[in-house]
Amino acid sequence: MLPLLAAATVWLLSLATTPCLADGLTTLASSQDVHKEGYCVMRDNCGSKRMFGKQLPCPYNGPAIEPDQELRELLVSTCGPSFENSKACCSQDQVEDLIASTKQASPMISACPACWANFLNFFCTFTCSPNQSTFLNITETGTSTDDKAIVTKLDFLVSDQYGSGFFDSCKDVKFAATNGYVMDLIGGGAKTWREMVTFMGREREPLGSPFQIDFPVDDPQGELKPFEGVTRQCNDTDTQYRCACVDCMPVCPLLPPTLEEKPPCKVFGISCWSFSLTFIYTVTLGAVIGMLVIRKRISAAKELFGFEPVAHSGDDEDEDSQHLLDPDQYTSRYIVSALLQEWFYHQGYLCAKHAWRTIGICFGLVAFFSLGWSRFAIETDPVKLWVSPDSVSASHKAIFDQNFGPFYRTAQIIVSYEDGGNPIVDEQSFRKLFAINDRVKAIQTENGVTLKDICFHPTGEECVIQSPTGYWQDNVSKFKSNSWLDEFDSCTSNPADCLPTFQQPLKPDIILGGFDEQKYTEAKAFIITYVIQNSVDPAIVGKAHEWELAYLRLLDDLNNNKIDDIDTKDLRISYSSEASLEIELNKSSNTDVRTVILSYLAMFLYASLALGRLQLSIPRRLIIDSKFTLGLSGIVIVLASISTSVGIFSFLGYKITLIIAEVIPFLVLAVGVDNIFILCHEFERRKMNHPEESIEECAGRTLGRMGPSIFLSALSETIAFALGAMVTMPAVSVFAMYAAMAVWVDFLLQVTAFVSCIALDAQRTEEDRIDCVPCIQVQAPQAVESEGALPAWIRRYYGPLILNASVKRIVIAVFLGLFTLGLCLLPSIELGLDQRLALPSDSYMVPFFNDLDTYFRVGPPVYFVVQDADATTRTGQQQLCARFSTCASGSIANALEQERKRPEISYIEQPASVWIDDFLHWLNPAIDTCCNFRKDNPTQPCGPWDDEDECQICYADKDPGWNISMTGLPEGEEFMSYLNTWIKAAPSEDCPLAGKAAYGDAIKLNQAQDKVKMSHFRTYHTPMRSQRDFIAGYKSAHRIAEQVQKDTGATVFPYSVFYIFFEQYMGVVELTVRLMLVALVAVGLVTAGVLGSLKVAMVVVGVVAMIVVDVVGAMVLMGVSLNAMSLVNLVICVGISVEFCSHIARATVEAEGSPDERVFSALVDVGSSVFSGITLTKFLGIFVLAFTRSKIFEVYYFRMYLAIVVVGALHGLVLLPVLLSLIQNERAMVSLGSMGWTGMDHHSSRRRLREGRLLQSNDSSDDENDEIRHSVGRPRSHNSGNGRRR
Repeated sequence: MLPLLAAATVWLLSLATTPCLADGLTTLASSQDVHKEGYCVMRDNCGSKRMFGKQLPCPYNGPAIEPDQELRELLVSTCGPSFENSKACCSQDQVEDLIASTKQASPMISACPACWANFLNFFCTFTCSPNQSTFLNITETGTSTDDKAIVTKLDFLVSDQYGSGFFDSCKDVKFAATNGYVMDLIGGGAKTWREMVTFMGREREPLGSPFQIDFPVDDPQGELKPFEGVTRQCNDTDTQYRCACVDCMPVCPLLPPTLEEKPPCKVFGISCWSFSLTFIYTVTLGAVIGMLVIRKRISAAKELFGFEPVAHSGDDEDEDSQHLLDPDQYTSRYIVSALLQEWFYHQGYLCAKHAWRTIGICFGLVAFFSLGWSRFAIETDPVKLWVSPDSVSASHKAIFDQNFGPFYRTAQIIVSYEDGGNPIVDEQSFRKLFAINDRVKAIQTENGVTLKDICFHPTGEECVIQSPTGYWQDNVSKFKSNSWLDEFDSCTSNPADCLPTFQQPLKPDIILGGFDEQKYTEAKAFIITYVIQNSVDPAIVGKAHEWELAYLRLLDDLNNNKIDDIDTKDLRISYSSEASLEIELNKSSNTDVRTVILSYLAMFLYASLALGRLQLSIPRRLIIDSKFTLGLSGIVIVLASISTSVGIFSFLGYKITLIIAEVIPFLVLAVGVDNIFILCHEFERRKMNHPEESIEECAGRTLGRMGPSIFLSALSETIAFALGAMVTMPAVSVFAMYAAMAVWVDFLLQVTAFVSCIALDAQRTEEDRIDCVPCIQVQAPQAVESEGALPAWIRRYYGPLILNASVKRIVIAVFLGLFTLGLCLLPSIELGLDQRLALPSDSYMVPFFNDLDTYFRVGPPVYFVVQDADATTRTGQQQLCARFSTCASGSIANALEQERKRPEISYIEQPASVWIDDFLHWLNPAIDTCCNFRKDNPTQPCGPWDDEDECQICYADKDPGWNISMTGLPEGEEFMSYLNTWIKAAPSEDCPLAGKAAYGDAIKLNQAQDKVKMSHFRTYHTPMRSQRDFIAGYKSAHRIAEQVQKDTGATVFPYSVFYIFFEQYMGVVELTVRLMLVALVAVGLVTAGVLGSLKVAMVVVGVVAMIVVDVVGAMVLMGVSLNAMSLVNLVICVGISVEFCSHIARATVEAEGSPDERVFSALVDVGSSVFSGITLTKFLGIFVLAFTRSKIFEVYYFRMYLAIVVVGALHGLVLLPVLLSLIQNERAMVSLGSMGWTGMDHHSSRRRLREGRLLQSNDSSDDENDEIRHSVGRPRSHNSGNGRRR
């Protein structure tokens, strides 16, 4: 397309005077040039500088000439009524050239009447003004090929007022064919009026002005006066010149502010939320400290006046302390606990008595349910994983794909220098780029698939390849060493003048990167994009996938400099294809398998070894007392529960996901391994305290005591996970179902099969048989019963310390401070999942994504799809359009244009492509090269070679005719007739508004072909650099669509290829809160129901809530975003937190004595099992995960699980005991005798608590005992005899 400005300049140059003019005027320029009103400086055409060059004007410094009638009519019709009675400095040839050239500019500029009027006025004045000599001055002349004097350089003095008015009227005018601005074409993207006219006047033949026009600030000689014509404003009071909102910002109404524009509430630079919480915590802490100080002073005053506390009788306390830890001493129980204890006692007794039968039945059922593995399948489709079946974005995608076709596939290459700091725009790099592009275009797969077979080609057979080489039609022979830089400057300034083979302008922003403003020669990267057809047809997709694999192999060779004739050692080449992400994600999963397996093996090995009682003083007993086989059986039970869950749900048709495969074993091991430790440790304690009991009796009493707490934790977790299945996100709901089933089956197997395994292992130990090889019996000394190191440490040191009054206060203050900090950090949690995290660290996609963020300057396209707007009616047209004066102010096009002007809020950067505006302007008879039909066949459009006399221009004879107010524009059948012609017309230099290329797939007609069923309006988001940008872009687009729908009544929705994956983040926070609350309620109800203590249940729920909040705070500090994966981990966090809390809580409730004594009893009994069973086991597994190659495992598994275990352990073993020690036992009691309780009383009188068990070991000194008693607060009896049963 001829540059408008160049074209225009050419015409205006065509003023000339030749020495042989009929009226005898001379054309010689001299120092005595006349510069006054009524005089010219040039007139008529005198030839060109070179053969086939453009015509240049003749110098003529004479009076303006009275035009004849024909010339005057031409002048008035073209330049306006100002020439009705005036003379002129132009010839008829010049005016005809002017008319011909304006036809090329009209499609781009005429949509804004003010800009068009100023444009015509500017060049009409330059070419024909009778006062030409007052503002023009010839500074250089030459000789034409016809030996005539011609103008080769001149000055044009323009006033600031006129230049600014001209520029302001045109600066916002859009050109839909390039999805850009008219100013990019006529002014080279100018930002000021001087930049615009300087670009227009630059000599750039053949693409620009044929001679140089300078625009000086002033005339040093004082002979010229700045031209001060009247300009029309785009918001002119005369509606004849007023432009539409889309082309004139002052016309647009102000948009109401959005929530994002409101400044956040802050106090002293921090958010009001954080300030309020910190203030409340600080004030509360200060008040408590003050009260304690006052209380202490009051106590001191009482002592001063002789008050002394009365000591309690030590006899009763001595009696109580004797049976504090003996499970047989409970004479009354909460009814639910009593029933559970009775049930589990009998169950444990039977499982131990019929061990092999129990194990056989259990694993027979496991094998039966595992038959569902025959239907095992893995779901890898991201859409089916993360997108709800009833997702709004999924339905929008389906509508878009069905009506407009799936979003195209892409393959991209980014080429820069290895150091990334030097500009890439040089001849050598360009020639390498041509070679790379040729190699890619020449790819042919084994089945003969080439790029031409799969590429997107909307205007013919030429593929859409967006590359800098497209400025030379991808033909290196057109790339000349002596001219390529000038051509590059010209093409980047005016892309429409350098169309690639697919005939769509190449905007520099999409093919160059790493430059500032419009300094394209300083670009640091070339970007090539191959656009490939997408389809719902698997055969077409299969061909594209096959080609992409060959493309990836070629690019890998290029990146490693393995192509002989292309030296790429100094280049950095990053690349991707549509298939790349899936391929690399699968590779990542495969590489992480080893790490995950090692993590599990480490936990399995530790659990198997830690269960044993290793007495190094008796080496021969090591192989007997080892519990490796028992530990291994516990691990097998974990795996069996997982197998059962997978089998059941696979049979029901639920596909497993990678999250399930990688996380469920970790979860089940986390919530189940501590039960193994608790059962084993309790059984060992039972055997040590009651050696006279049989193995069956001991197993029954062990399960009777610990079964209810295991049931409590398992039921809480199962219900919490099962409620998570209500989530609509498939990956999370399926995970919740699998997890709930696996946890419950693990519980059932632990209280049946594992109890049998304990009994068999105990029988093996009594018979002195070797662990792992029970068929071999050895002679070994009798085992010495002794307390384990960890329980002894808890009894001697940790328990007394944590229950010290001062320590309690410090613990509560510190943990409340951590909780406050977690709450302060909650609003700072980031949403999203950076896809780079899911890739192996050495993947070629990582540098590609980095380069894309660094260099790519265009965001993803977004389509606003409109339904139920009848474009065949005037009302429907006004709901859609923007470039007519009667378009609705809230129309889709106007709304998009207004939002584009605040990109920091709307995340929309590019002007929208509005099909109805371009279509209706295509009908404009002033653009006679577009809509015209043969006179002898009105249904057949005229071609470029048809005679003008044989063609009828559309709307040329209409009454009312075509006008900016839309009066008389087609409706109904006439509208559809023209539309069908327009949508099939390919754009050209003569008619860039034709619709085939830009809108061929943007309009969907109904089945009868008499209505527009739906259409889309394409624009572009701002560059998306982060997950926050993607989420904000999604929210903004939907906000805009909702507002347009409200204003127009049409159905409008936005669609972009990434929306379907980011919809989840619109409700992920609410979903997380809902899931956590539901899980906490479930935990509270089950805990209260099983324990019979509302206060304890509330404490447990509160501690679990604090753990979750602190883990979320840790996520913020560790850079872990909230997404489906971290949401799953938070659900796991609830489960593991229950494990940390439930056993200690129940042991506390079931113990006797004061609150401190009950908590102390619980810590000694189960604290060590919880610590070694959960904390240490998980630490080993987490430690191995730190060495993973995958960033996603490091972030979402290593970091999160580390936070869960550390925070959970601290709260469960430090805060929970402190809080439980502050509440009184409120259990509802029921007499065991009234319930016929017999099982737990059997042999109950045979053993009492060992002497001093609560506070001393066998070798403790009296001084130590005194110190410990003092720290706990109650004296203990040291009688060696058995205490009385209460």
